[in-house]
Amino acid sequence: METWLPMYGRICEEFGFSEAKDLECARLLAGILGGRCSDCIEHLRRGFPDSVLVCGSAPSLPDELSQLSGNEYIVAADGATTSIADAGLEAAVIVTDLDGIVEDQLAMNAGGTAVFVHAHGDNQRAIHRYADKFSGPVVGTCQCPPPPGLSNFGGFTDGDRAACICAELGARRIFLAGFDFDAPADKAGRSREVKRRKLVWARAVLDELSREGVQVMRVADRPAGP
Repeated sequence: METWLPMYGRICEEFGFSEAKDLECARLLAGILGGRCSDCIEHLRRGFPDSVLVCGSAPSLPDELSQLSGNEYIVAADGATTSIADAGLEAAVIVTDLDGIVEDQLAMNAGGTAVFVHAHGDNQRAIHRYADKFSGPVVGTCQCPPPPGLSNFGGFTDGDRAACICAELGARRIFLAGFDFDAPADKAGRSREVKRRKLVWARAVLDELSREGVQVMRVADRPAGP
């Protein structure tokens, strides 16, 4: 939090985000989830691996998934969930602000996948629609100082926030698949230039994790062997 909150303040200034709206949505999510979150966090922390694969939703993801060895601990950042399901794989954890295909996330969660649902000022409608439909393990997160019942592990986009969550739970090596910081994928109704600027911050967050001793690299650069 000491590292993240100053970054969060600068992000709000750059993008014109309302900290008050972020807190309003965080309180909404906390009210919906109640006290479900703490048990899930502790369960994950007890068995969390040292090495994880965090998947973003860049167009390269399906090809990268096809080259996996089959024993990776997969963490899906929102829209990557659908590509992972299409590849016949299961994510152990999903990190989402609910702007992907949420039905795929609900289905994996019902099968035991832990979902970190994120609240911010622009997704109150999605929180109202979906937050109470997660029947499996769930944790609520936010980017502002968290109200009781929610957590803030740092991170801005779903991808770098997933990496922050993994680091907090105990991962020391984070491999990235489906990440393209220079050529953001088009998404209907979203400005590509705004997405590019968001990815600048995502890279800054990952760089900070590296400075704090977490090894972060693309899966294609992973050394061979155990």
